[in-house]
Amino acid sequence: MGLNTTINVTYDAKFSVFERHLAGLGLIFRERIAVIGVDPPNSTTGAVVANFPSPNLPVSDGTAEQTIARNVSLTVTRASLQEDSGAGDNDEIRCRIRIEAIGLPPDVTPDAFTDQEILVG
Repeated sequence: MGLNTTINVTYDAKFSVFERHLAGLGLIFRERIAVIGVDPPNSTTGAVVANFPSPNLPVSDGTAEQTIARNVSLTVTRASLQEDSGAGDNDEIRCRIRIEAIGLPPDVTPDAFTDQEILVG
């Protein structure tokens, strides 16, 4: 066992025609991949032990679904994957993939208030 290990993630990112039109209007899609420790077994939450670089995906405007094949690797030290308390035990990891949409308006607008009115009596 070496001091470093390479984590490889392969997936297809699929974008609808609507998402592609939004990209044509300036919306950016950014890949977010986090390596998480798996405790308890088979869980989908855990401590983030590493993050892949976060590139923007090349989504283009178009009239059909777009699929972008992704195959990315990250080399980390084996020691960085050891989030368990017992040294020397197996390192259980999984990767969480998220696509972040950058440039959409917020879900809720900032607060705005009317002028104060005083109701007599």
